[in-house]
Amino acid sequence: MTMHLTRPDFVVIFGYFALVLWIGLYFRRRQKTAGDYFAGGHQVPWWLAGISHYMSGFSAFTFVVYSEIAYRYGGVAIVLFWTSVPACLLGGRVFAARWRRARIITPVEFLEQRCSLTVRQLFAWSAIPAKVFEDALKIFTTALFLSAGMGIGLKSSVLTCGVIVVVYTILGGLLALVVTDYLQFLMKALAILLLLPLAAWRLGGITQALHAAPPQLWQAHGGPYGWPYIVSYLLIVGISYNGSWSFAQKFYSVPDEKSAKKAGYLAAALNFVGTPIMLLPAVMANRLLPDFATQQKPQDVYVHLIFGLLPAGMIGIIVAALFSATMATVSADLNAIASVLTKDFYQRILRPAATERALVTAGRVITLLLGTVIIAISIWLGYTSRGSLFHIMVTAFGVLLAPTLLPLLATLLFRHLTSNGVIAGFTCGMISGAATLTAKTLYLQRSDVTATQALDYKLEALSIFVNIAMTCMGMALGSYLLAISQDEKQRTAAFFTKLATPVSAAESAVSAEHASSSSRIIRLSTAAVGALLIISGLLTVSMQARWMDVGIGGLLLIFAIPFRRSLRKVA
Repeated sequence: MTMHLTRPDFVVIFGYFALVLWIGLYFRRRQKTAGDYFAGGHQVPWWLAGISHYMSGFSAFTFVVYSEIAYRYGGVAIVLFWTSVPACLLGGRVFAARWRRARIITPVEFLEQRCSLTVRQLFAWSAIPAKVFEDALKIFTTALFLSAGMGIGLKSSVLTCGVIVVVYTILGGLLALVVTDYLQFLMKALAILLLLPLAAWRLGGITQALHAAPPQLWQAHGGPYGWPYIVSYLLIVGISYNGSWSFAQKFYSVPDEKSAKKAGYLAAALNFVGTPIMLLPAVMANRLLPDFATQQKPQDVYVHLIFGLLPAGMIGIIVAALFSATMATVSADLNAIASVLTKDFYQRILRPAATERALVTAGRVITLLLGTVIIAISIWLGYTSRGSLFHIMVTAFGVLLAPTLLPLLATLLFRHLTSNGVIAGFTCGMISGAATLTAKTLYLQRSDVTATQALDYKLEALSIFVNIAMTCMGMALGSYLLAISQDEKQRTAAFFTKLATPVSAAESAVSAEHASSSSRIIRLSTAAVGALLIISGLLTVSMQARWMDVGIGGLLLIFAIPFRRSLRKVA
């Protein structure tokens, strides 16, 4: 199927690109210290941090892989994505206050205070490969959308996506990132709120649409996604949403622990409400496009829904939303990884006397280098077999997530966990991950081809359980059997005293200049999105699209007018 964007669509897409780069330029001169660049000066409002936390879990990759699962197997896609809800609730209840009270600007900085320099450096480097590969996968998936919709080559599309993400992350740091996340949240909300009613209307209304889908599509599990797989996925999502650097940033970038908790709970609520709204159109596509799986790649179902249901002029909103979702998560990862390499390697090892201005410059250079690597891997993915993108992601997470993130979280919780225990847990988890992946691969090569997929997913779930168990066992045995120095005991006691000490009023004070600056840029961004939609509507020849564009754009303009006053009350 050939898909074309119209002139109104390009207005929205390129206008959005320009707006994002303007936000980066706006915050460029405001990044005076490493704390400003990597942690927003600990002055990000809780509601903005919560939206950013929510958006950090999205990308075009999310739309593609979960929509494919929803089209094939129905409600299990919603169940899989809903694992983010208990993960965010766990973060708000258990980890949010601890991350904020650690009083850090990088997610592994506290490990030297809590354990040792060796542990800090180990975890500064070990988590990077998995995140770089994941982000490359997300940019590659977004490039598939741009390539199909704009008629450009996949390589050019990858370069376009990657360059825009890298440039605006370099310019503005974390503050630009969370403000752009808000902008991306607006675009995503417009996308999913438009697509669901249009899909339901095509099937005769929401009641008829829900009854039109085959009954098996409403089961909580289906296909290769049985309960063991779902539970194992719940575990890795719980670890990822609380230990991944880009998510942890949202907890320690806010003024105090109360704000951190509220950010986690808001992210949970948004995931709970937004998931079915996002994925139900793909479930309905089973009736709207009944022969799609035999004629096209099921992973492209969301693209075809967009071009098949939306009138001219509205498609640009969806494409911009899908692109913005990728920008949200990839830019968050880039900023978090750069913060670790800048503070925990560049300053800690290479240049201890580096000035704050030098650290900001180093962070930007490292972001550029990371972005170049991610773009290169994305292009490489375009020349290799795609397979199941979701399964590729889960396999990588299953091997690397437990040993690289679980010990990090455990150091925030358990006083008796030692440096030797952390290193032992990491080592056991990595050995276990490599062993289970090798054993699974060899076993599948000897299995019946017809049973390979179901068996593969069962073995994947088993390997995740084994890797988590081995990591926990390594931490427990290493802490119990290996000696701990008196110096480490004192550091551990001092660290947990810090975790028990609430953030003071002086530490959590938000400057009037910062509050005014954030309010202004958010208000202007909201108005700019509204203006883009109005211009798009005036250019389209479809009356339906014109009314929708102009109506929604007008509401956003009205919403932006009193927004400044309401933001002051909420913040």
